[in-house]
Amino acid sequence: MDIRIKELFERYQAGKATAEEKKLVEEWFARFDNQQHEILNENKKAEFFDQIDQHIHSSFPVYEKKYWLASPWLQVAAVLLIGLGIFLFKTFRSQDSAIKPVTYTLISAPAGMKKQFTLPDGSSVYLNSDSRVSVPSDFGVKNRRILLSGEAFFVVTHNASKPFSIESGKLVIADIGTSFNVKAYPDESQIKVAVESGEVCIEKTDAGNKLKTIARSLVHNQQLTYNNQSQEHMLNYVQASDISSWKQNKLRFDNASFSDIARTLERWYNVKLVLKNDNPHLRHYTVSFNNEPVDKVLYVLERLSGMNYRINNKNIVVNLNNCKKQ
Repeated sequence: MDIRIKELFERYQAGKATAEEKKLVEEWFARFDNQQHEILNENKKAEFFDQIDQHIHSSFPVYEKKYWLASPWLQVAAVLLIGLGIFLFKTFRSQDSAIKPVTYTLISAPAGMKKQFTLPDGSSVYLNSDSRVSVPSDFGVKNRRILLSGEAFFVVTHNASKPFSIESGKLVIADIGTSFNVKAYPDESQIKVAVESGEVCIEKTDAGNKLKTIARSLVHNQQLTYNNQSQEHMLNYVQASDISSWKQNKLRFDNASFSDIARTLERWYNVKLVLKNDNPHLRHYTVSFNNEPVDKVLYVLERLSGMNYRINNKNIVVNLNNCKKQ
């Protein structure tokens, strides 16, 4: 066996081999894998080494000075060297694959805007204003988990072998073939999940970082509301299409306080809104608007509640001193 094999392996393991040399070594690895059970048989040993020698001569230019391993024991040692190289190659290759870091692609809809996009598996995502989704680089390898901050509507392509789930705060929302809305803004005390079609399962992370099922089967027009402070939840029936009507630029408030209204207006119109004389005993409001400008929305709220407001570019001051109480 040509001594240049050893030199080639040394260059390969040191990362100095050329692309052609790397290819040659890896072909040898594959060849050894396929025949290593045969060389244990004494009758096959000579044939195997003859094949290796012929492969060397066909792969390298011929030099006048040659070195041969005449002893069968040296031939066995050479095979063991090749076997060790195979083991190290496969080990390092598998470790490189295992420790490859997971990176995230951030997709966001700034305040005042909305966005729709399709994930690699064909699932559709609609992002509401001031919302973002993080998609890991290993999405679709073993599962399809993404991270959500804000509000989004999902139309999921179902695949039972690679479950789709959304992680938001302490909740993990798992799809069972469905379309649903998740509202989980970090500055709000509640996370809301409303199912428009199909079925979802909802789990929460406990103190030991383990998942506990809190709703095994949430179906059409059911909504789960989770309180981040009390860590309690409740189920109720809603008109899910109304919950997700923001996709059609319909602004809807459902029994909303002025604090809720202010936060939504800031996201929806990309404005800064300051409340004066806010009071927890003020009346809540259920009202909807169809793609109206912010001044029209404020005018209607003024007529309903008795508040007054002042607009200065993107800064709005709302005085609640004369608002109706509950």
